[in-house]
Amino acid sequence: MGVKKLRSIFMRYIFAVAGGILLIIAINLGLYSLCVNTGVIIPAMQIEDRIAAAAESIQTDELFNKADIPSFCDYAVYSPTGVFLDGSLSEDTANTFWVEAVTNGMDRITPYRVLVIDRGDEVILLRYRLTSQFSNATLRRICPTTDLLLVGLIIVEVIFLLFLISHWFGKYTGKKIDKLLFITQKIEQQDLDFKIESSGIFEVDRALYALEHLKQALRMSLAEQWQADKLRQDQISALAHDLKTPLTIIRGNAELLYDTELAENQKECTDYIEGSVIQMQDYVETLIEMTKAKENFPFRRQNVKVSSLLQEIHTQAKGLCVVKNVHLEWNQNFNQECISVDREQLIRAFVNILSNAVEYTPAKGTIFFDVNEKDNAILFSITDTGSGFSSEALKRATEQFYMDDQSRNSKSHYGIGLYVVNSIVTQHGGQLILSNSEKTGGAQVTISIPY
Repeated sequence: MGVKKLRSIFMRYIFAVAGGILLIIAINLGLYSLCVNTGVIIPAMQIEDRIAAAAESIQTDELFNKADIPSFCDYAVYSPTGVFLDGSLSEDTANTFWVEAVTNGMDRITPYRVLVIDRGDEVILLRYRLTSQFSNATLRRICPTTDLLLVGLIIVEVIFLLFLISHWFGKYTGKKIDKLLFITQKIEQQDLDFKIESSGIFEVDRALYALEHLKQALRMSLAEQWQADKLRQDQISALAHDLKTPLTIIRGNAELLYDTELAENQKECTDYIEGSVIQMQDYVETLIEMTKAKENFPFRRQNVKVSSLLQEIHTQAKGLCVVKNVHLEWNQNFNQECISVDREQLIRAFVNILSNAVEYTPAKGTIFFDVNEKDNAILFSITDTGSGFSSEALKRATEQFYMDDQSRNSKSHYGIGLYVVNSIVTQHGGQLILSNSEKTGGAQVTISIPY
């Protein structure tokens, strides 16, 4: 397909319009001529000739014969003194035309022409239109002049032609410009795996080629950024793993010190060492968790029995609750036998939520775990009896590193727990819903997984 310039497309549009108008005029004139030749339409020239012939017959005939009057012509018969005797005109109209034509000597009374024929013992008045008209009386009453009908038809047909050609032109150019919109949307979404094809319009292609260069530049920039991020994550992950070994050694030696006789101040220092090492180990685990979250985890979906999945989650939940002397109330009501999920990732998400729930639930409090079905999805709801989410946390709790100081008194999660959970739920095509329970006043986290 050749590439055309907008100028040539506009010229084609103009030529199409001009050619269409000429074709419309030619067709209508041809039909008009056909109607004239077949006697459907009487042209103005024939009207004058037929009126002249009728006037001569009326003037020379011994007796007035109505058959001599053309069908397109109205008439009136008067006495020599102007008294209306007969005719196709009404008496009032005939009297008006007598005054204008005979008394005032006018031969044109708009929109009519008038011809007066004096036969001596009577006067004949003929009234007619000097314009092309239908020979049929009914059509003549509907449209007195065919010239106006012809012009009107041509105007309507030209307007319709302009509409059709403009619609085609707009649709044609719109499809070409849609390529630009498609590409800009792809670039906006950072989806750069597409091929740019020629639109067939020179000016649009120039814009497409500019977008192609932009796409390549953006691809290189994103590749460099992704590579730098990956390298940084690898470095953090390696450093975090490397730190675990000396921290384990320090903690082990600190615990060995407890087996020796220590003075009170030495025991206090050992306690500080062990507490700081535990805190540093938490930092290291957080760094490792963060790098795993950035990598989006390997996703291995498989059919899993819901009962088996819940059994493992229940075991984990009981273990977490025992540590802080928290009661676990478990309720389940579902019929779905299997669900397609990544078992390990989903369990990891629930452990994150349960850990938070246990942490913010006071000792001897209760955590509610409810399982239900709704709209082709299984709903897992975990509710604690803590202080609940603040209004800000409800909006931002799934952001990485977000910590709500108003509702959290612990710093062991560093704001990535719900971020990780949200990433896992999103991979499953599900939804993470955060709210505060009306029943307990505590935080309620609901995971919806479709099946």
